[in-house]
Amino acid sequence: MPPGEADALRTAIARGSVHALLDIGERRAQRGDLQGAAEPLRRALALAPNSERALAAYARTAIAARAPGSALLALEPLARMHPTVVDYSYLLGVAWMQIGDMTSALPPLERARALDPHRELTLAALGIGLTQLKRFADAKDVLDQALRLAPEDAETIAVLAEAEEGLGDHAAAEAHARRALAGIPGHPTALLVIGLVRMQEQRYAEARAAFEEALAARPDSAKTHYQLSLACARLADRECAQRQVELYNQALKAVEERLAALRTQSLEGGEARP
Repeated sequence: MPPGEADALRTAIARGSVHALLDIGERRAQRGDLQGAAEPLRRALALAPNSERALAAYARTAIAARAPGSALLALEPLARMHPTVVDYSYLLGVAWMQIGDMTSALPPLERARALDPHRELTLAALGIGLTQLKRFADAKDVLDQALRLAPEDAETIAVLAEAEEGLGDHAAAEAHARRALAGIPGHPTALLVIGLVRMQEQRYAEARAAFEEALAARPDSAKTHYQLSLACARLADRECAQRQVELYNQALKAVEERLAALRTQSLEGGEARP
């Protein structure tokens, strides 16, 4: 903490200075001190609940801290009050994606896209949401647009590979998955795609290895647990198959519980905490 910042925070709290609280919170967030940013931003928002700056600073910090339920408390009013600001609709979609509710994520992402059709971040997020909803053809169109704007983005390339695999274009899917892995070794989505392609080729041992590597990077992926259970079943490893089915069900339950809790928080209120 920079010298004098603690004293400045105490003074800002004592005076009820929204501007000073926001200055301190935003500086901390810029330094990556998301936990430290939470207190001044919460206090500023309590003093000025309709302030665009306070809502936006709070929302961005909550998104960065992967606290999407808290972010929604700020983003929902922000997007209503400022419907022409692209970033607020985009961040609202991202918050719903972090929660795991892709259906709720699509409308704000579509609004953000309508406001700025050439914003790569929006297109990439929209492509992820469409892929998760198995709207693979729509996802591919959007992701192709995103890659024209940022051709080397490994995350977008990996999601495009997943959409192509869903469309049955296994050669393109593997090529893009390999390209994503060259950019980000161990990328879980790219490894998942490799495993899915190997399953189609009945190369089950290789598929199992790819799924296991994907889970090492993203252990809470319900889809990967399920696919690994299938690979283990094809290899007559019943113990592995049963264990992965159990982990798949646990992952689904965790998502459902998190979604229910965060939806209740965002729609019914409660103290927001990045």
